[in-house]
Amino acid sequence: MRVDRLEREGRVTVTWLPYELHPETPREGLPRPSNPLRAKGHLETVAEEVGLTLVRRDRLINTRLALSAAEFARERGTFDQVHRGMLKGHWDGTAELDSVDDLARIAGAAGLDEAELRAALAEGRYERLLDDYRADATSVGINAIPAHIVGQRYMLVGAHPYETFVEVIDRVIKEGPIEQV
Repeated sequence: MRVDRLEREGRVTVTWLPYELHPETPREGLPRPSNPLRAKGHLETVAEEVGLTLVRRDRLINTRLALSAAEFARERGTFDQVHRGMLKGHWDGTAELDSVDDLARIAGAAGLDEAELRAALAEGRYERLLDDYRADATSVGINAIPAHIVGQRYMLVGAHPYETFVEVIDRVIKEGPIEQV
């Protein structure tokens, strides 16, 4: 992914925060409208550019459990491993991110206690936190994913070329530190 490359190059420090894109989606998901004549779209093109396999699903999922599982992992210092496991499972079609069993399997592969994760998800331990993050994101104009805030000044929403990130980062460096009030 482009942000991973920027981080490897030492240009940025990345903090992934949860954002529930479609909270209105029921827990069981929704059927995806089929369109057999649909041409390859922007998402597929971007996925190919960054080397992701993209399996189209027949339903839209509710991501709340996955976001909660990621917060569980963050508390235990394994966020990156679980986050990457969930992304891979979602994009390559090997996991359903609204399935507690699949989330537990991914967390277990990262060394987390699957039973403890199941209990945290069942009790809704991260519900309020997810709501707070969504409210914070909405308050600064985030209404889509991915959304990247660069240098506490600029927001890039959607998939952008690597070069766009570099241009914005260079602009932030040129402008210097933000004045504290």
